[in-house]
Amino acid sequence: MPLHPNRLLADISAGKVQNVYVCGNHATTRHIDFVGETGHFPAIWFDLEHFDIPIRQLATLNMVAHAHRMTTIARFKATNYQNVQRVLETGVGAIMCAMVENAEEAANIVRWAKFNNPSPREGETTGQRGWNGGGVDARYGTISAAEYVSYQNTEVAILCQVETEEALEKVDEIIATPGVNAIFFGPGDFAHRIGHLGQLNHPRVMHAMETVAKACQRHSKWWGTLGIGREHYQKVRALGAQLICPGGDTRVMLNGIRELAKTFEGYGAEQEQTVVSLDKAEAHALANGRNVGTIS
Repeated sequence: MPLHPNRLLADISAGKVQNVYVCGNHATTRHIDFVGETGHFPAIWFDLEHFDIPIRQLATLNMVAHAHRMTTIARFKATNYQNVQRVLETGVGAIMCAMVENAEEAANIVRWAKFNNPSPREGETTGQRGWNGGGVDARYGTISAAEYVSYQNTEVAILCQVETEEALEKVDEIIATPGVNAIFFGPGDFAHRIGHLGQLNHPRVMHAMETVAKACQRHSKWWGTLGIGREHYQKVRALGAQLICPGGDTRVMLNGIRELAKTFEGYGAEQEQTVVSLDKAEAHALANGRNVGTIS
């Protein structure tokens, strides 16, 4: 199977906005297939930071997503060479690295994620990633070493998450790191850190988002964030976000159940009254020595 251009990178280079669906609680092959069949999301984000998604399972989820030409993004805390490499070898189209605080951390991630290509393309960033040309991401050795290295170095994106005030102060340094494609601003963690838990629209959170947007613009790079609800989505899009997550599996399940419950809304009290009436009838029958099954 040939290696396809990264749809996320191609669309963003063309000035488009991509909406990404996040999956953690319900990261199953059927759920990913279902999302792909709807055609609403060109990208899917697997949240390894907060959920237990084993590497073997991640590789399979990637295969299902790729069948729908969805770009896959794995979010995790990139603490060492091996955990970065193992995630990349599952065939993801991007890594989203949580809680990146400074340029040194960003540079380490790039070094762990990029190969030392002896013949790099113009603008290609290289690194010291370990060699394995027989995995999922190398199409099990069916493509040339040169093609594999070049593809991994140029078509797999690196996103650094800015989620704290300390990281925000260093955002210019982080985004300027060669090999870092984008910043993903985490409004939930940022709001939590500054004492405004759950307030994604708080002025200080929105100001931080604007700071990220301006930094990325200065360095001719892109950024993404959450866009929860129509109003918030419109705000972050207006600020220039090109990768926006409106939610995912948990939000879909919760909203779906609430919508389904509207089917029998208002019948609860009547149903309870019916049950109480039957209980009284059964009690009366038993008191009079009759078989409950004969009550009409």
